[in-house]
Amino acid sequence: MARHDITFADLGRDPEVVARDLMTWQRGDRDEAIGQTLAASARATHGKGMTIWVWIGALADGTPVWVLPVTTDHARAFAPAGPARVLSAIIAGTIDAGADPAALAVCDWHGWTLIEAPGADPELIALAIADRLPDAARVGIATLPDIVGARPELALGRARARSGLAVLAGAVGAHPIEVAIALAARGQSLEVDGADPDMVHNLRNWGFSGEALPDESAGTPPGLGIDDDPCPRRRHARRVLQRLLRMGKVGTNYHTAVDHLYRGVSADQRHEALAVGEALIRAGLLGEKPSVGQRHVYLRRESLAQIHALIERGETDAPELLELWTAPPPGAHTR
Repeated sequence: MARHDITFADLGRDPEVVARDLMTWQRGDRDEAIGQTLAASARATHGKGMTIWVWIGALADGTPVWVLPVTTDHARAFAPAGPARVLSAIIAGTIDAGADPAALAVCDWHGWTLIEAPGADPELIALAIADRLPDAARVGIATLPDIVGARPELALGRARARSGLAVLAGAVGAHPIEVAIALAARGQSLEVDGADPDMVHNLRNWGFSGEALPDESAGTPPGLGIDDDPCPRRRHARRVLQRLLRMGKVGTNYHTAVDHLYRGVSADQRHEALAVGEALIRAGLLGEKPSVGQRHVYLRRESLAQIHALIERGETDAPELLELWTAPPPGAHTR
């Protein structure tokens, strides 16, 4: 007999079996039924003995995706503490399972957090989560019934949390999710002291070059950062370079697939994003290296000064890039 609700006793069962028993699933609303299981698991992340239910699937191109029991509102705020810990641990788990950190995308699946994790091995998901959340009572993995369509990437903005990761992220003008990815990519612990000046210095060396986030009570001055850049092509170029720098993709030994440069853009913007990526290669900021028959790219070490100038201030003198821009960089004076 179909059921309307999920009980506490259901948390010990397989999440896919629980979902199929729900009235919503049986009437054809499978996404809603999956959302019910995620909500049940999400309630358990606030205390001890967590039950972590994760739904896995793939995009049309085969990219693995993980849908987490963390709402997008909690992901943006990086709060409360329970969901924030689950989110950062599972993000790190995707990297443990083989995902390319430079290609991770945090997206919105019907109000739940979805991680695109190119390169992750689905067979290692449960083990990776259990290893990162050793106090979880249960980890349940279910398979999404359909191919996942393109999902919007989360605009992370500013987190409300005051945890170690959040304090550290605020010191470099970033979001805790971005810092968690950078730490996990380098095998660093996510249990950090947000006030550690050495860690702040490390993050700046890894490409977190933003200023400390201002006190909200004092008002927010107009910024000159990437989000304030009036040229969408330059915004994309700056984000691509920043992502690769934060993930340590510097030099010929540290490369990533070229199609990862265009993730996070809608299908109708893919051609323009491709043009920006090719221009970065022609301008000498990115190098190219064949790998197993595919094009891979990396940040050219000898171009780091120009890379930093473009990321931090939107500045470049490369004609290959200047001809693409549609507006002067933020903060530039025009006559």
